[in-house]
Amino acid sequence: MAITPKLEIRQSQSLLMTPQLRQAINLLQMNNLELSALLEQEINANPLLERETDDIGNAAEIPQTIDDYDRPTENEYSETEFSPDMDERESFDDYGSDNEGYNNQDNNYGWEDINQRKNNYDGEDFDYFEKRLEEKPSLYDILKKQIGLTFKSRIEQIIALRLCEYLDGAGYFRGDIKQIATQLKISAPRIENILNRLKGLEPSGIFAQNLAECLKIQAQEKGYTDTKLFLMLEHLPLLGEGKFKELKKICNLNDEELNKNIKTIKSLNPKPCADYNSITAVNIIPDVFVTRDKYGIYHIELNNMSLPRVLINRHYYSEIKDKDKKSKKYLKEQLSSANFLIKSLHQRAVSILKVCEEIVKYQYDFFEKGIEYLKPMTLKDVATNIEMHESTISRISNGKYMHTPLGIFELKYFFSQAAGSYIGEENTSVLSIKHKLKKWIEEEKAEHILSDEELSELLAREGIRVARRTVAKYRESLGIGTSAQRKREKRRA
Repeated sequence: MAITPKLEIRQSQSLLMTPQLRQAINLLQMNNLELSALLEQEINANPLLERETDDIGNAAEIPQTIDDYDRPTENEYSETEFSPDMDERESFDDYGSDNEGYNNQDNNYGWEDINQRKNNYDGEDFDYFEKRLEEKPSLYDILKKQIGLTFKSRIEQIIALRLCEYLDGAGYFRGDIKQIATQLKISAPRIENILNRLKGLEPSGIFAQNLAECLKIQAQEKGYTDTKLFLMLEHLPLLGEGKFKELKKICNLNDEELNKNIKTIKSLNPKPCADYNSITAVNIIPDVFVTRDKYGIYHIELNNMSLPRVLINRHYYSEIKDKDKKSKKYLKEQLSSANFLIKSLHQRAVSILKVCEEIVKYQYDFFEKGIEYLKPMTLKDVATNIEMHESTISRISNGKYMHTPLGIFELKYFFSQAAGSYIGEENTSVLSIKHKLKKWIEEEKAEHILSDEELSELLAREGIRVARRTVAKYRESLGIGTSAQRKREKRRA
């Protein structure tokens, strides 16, 4: 058989993603702060883009504290703020799960050309998130990671993150426990229990409610056991006023002990969070507002306060487009880029609103009755109902926050797995099952330690179908030992 060159026509299907669609997906992943930074770059780089100013001619400023978001402003989302010729069918959701390869067309102008010039990155693999400057993690990011390791229950994690909002710049907890409990519709002792556990996080002394408690936590962690030292901490005002004689009498101290304890107190840090940026420490800017009217209907709107409102200066384009070929080509590129940016912003807004509307609809009992009524909900549930890809829902929910009547919550915390039941429904949250297991194990007696099989049977009596191996997995995730280990611990106790 002779080997000769020949031409063949083959027909095949492949999923390709253009540079513009790749950038659109990046927009979907960004929270409001990241998107605001990118828009500022685009406004500076593209002469056809300009910021829309308010009535007094000044650009809207980014609010700096959570208190600024207690009430939504009248700056409501409106489709007229964006390109009116946007077809909602032009969604990038179909490309949401594709992470490799795209078709680079010569006449397809995307933002990567602009970004490459600004950041000196070459090649079609440029990605905003991979190439952006590394930022120092904020205090909130550090606490969020520790909370995920400390609290196994999703509900406890949500409450713990809610308490983070009440930290001041020095790291002290300034919230009212009763008021928070009323807002979340749970008991005050449970809030207090979670707060006490938060006091064990780093930096040492954080979440203390006063200076004496802050210093006491640090002294205990450093291994100090002197009761006279702790008694001195309870009388810090006397130390601050220099009333040493009165302090020695109350604490039964001699001069040497007094000097030693003063030296120890000076070695402690009265402001454990002073080294962190006070603005970014725990400041969360919500991406979405959820409000409830007097009829019990929930309304959802985007937070546009932290985003510059972008317009295309078509008057400038019409003035100089006919000057020469070079200018015309350049302006055509910039106009194409600007149009796609505004269309992508509109699509991002529509997608976020759809996801948030579905979350509020699905978790209606949570918003009405409190955090204990959080239902199991998966990415697939939301994706199926609003006809989007699961990866798109994941991108929308990660790193974005919702301001609700119960507080500010990250979207991803509304998602949790469900367990099946013997009546054919899947309405039992894994969090609820873990809570039941923990309660039964805490109530067991030394003479009758429950095995994983017995725990599975107890769940079955309540109509919840969970295998023994799954019970063991849930038990281990709660940090609870086996029945043999618990029996030994009970006997020693």
